[in-house]
Amino acid sequence: MTKEIYTTDPINDRIQVFDLNGVYDRKWGSSGTGDLQFYYPRGIFISGGEVFVSDRDNNRIQIFKPDGTFKRKWGSYGPGDGQLDSPHGISIKGSEIFITDSNNYRIQVFDKNGVYKRKWGSYGSGDGQFNYPWAISIFGSEVFVADYFQTRIQVFDLNGVYKRQWGSTGTGDGQFKNPILVTVYKKEVFVADSFNYRIQVFDLNGVYKRQWGSKGSGNGALNYPWGIIVYNDEVFISDRLNYRIQVFDLIGTYKRKWGSFGTGNTQFKDPSALGIPTGKIQYLPILGLG
Repeated sequence: MTKEIYTTDPINDRIQVFDLNGVYDRKWGSSGTGDLQFYYPRGIFISGGEVFVSDRDNNRIQIFKPDGTFKRKWGSYGPGDGQLDSPHGISIKGSEIFITDSNNYRIQVFDKNGVYKRKWGSYGSGDGQFNYPWAISIFGSEVFVADYFQTRIQVFDLNGVYKRQWGSTGTGDGQFKNPILVTVYKKEVFVADSFNYRIQVFDLNGVYKRQWGSKGSGNGALNYPWGIIVYNDEVFISDRLNYRIQVFDLIGTYKRKWGSFGTGNTQFKDPSALGIPTGKIQYLPILGLG
């Protein structure tokens, strides 16, 4: 089977699926509160032949087959255990699902049927606190979280024990203006530094390594990079306000792109999360690849 990439398109309230060269394959979703409907879908992750989507403004997680067939859902609005307020990022480790519960300033962990297991985090600027945790990525036994308004990356173990952090507000190397997405590949941490219109790359301890990108609409330029995922030595970026997906090599050399503004197939109003599935199952997540 051909590898696929799944993209959340929040303003169009849908998921689109492409091959890795941008050839359109399928889509699903419409606006609403019912099954198979969305109100601003943000995060996406594929695991075990299932596609998990954070349906942000419906405050729930919906799960689908790779062809878009609805399977189940969970979540409701609130601050209690298992409740959600603006869920964004999704990452899966084994049988556990890690969710950035953004407006509750915490991470929640569930099993794949939505049974609540544990949580960590509170509002603030201290170690282990958050001000709008956005994206989440798991590498080995470590959890990397993009702490949006605190302009930093925080790292935890799988139980939420704080380990380290890096980042501050600014335009210099290793500084951020609202880091949106973070993904880890081959012991390197790739961060979509959205309001600096660039991608920054670090080692696992936060040591700066390289960057690329500047504001613009030409090939290789970015206008609010929003989602990021790395697969087979290629970096896929959802270039939000250029309404396209761009693909680079690991050092930032431009390779290809697809997408334009609109509601048709291969068009976007807000390309967001990307995901690439691992293993033998072919499917796609927040930027998602299958």
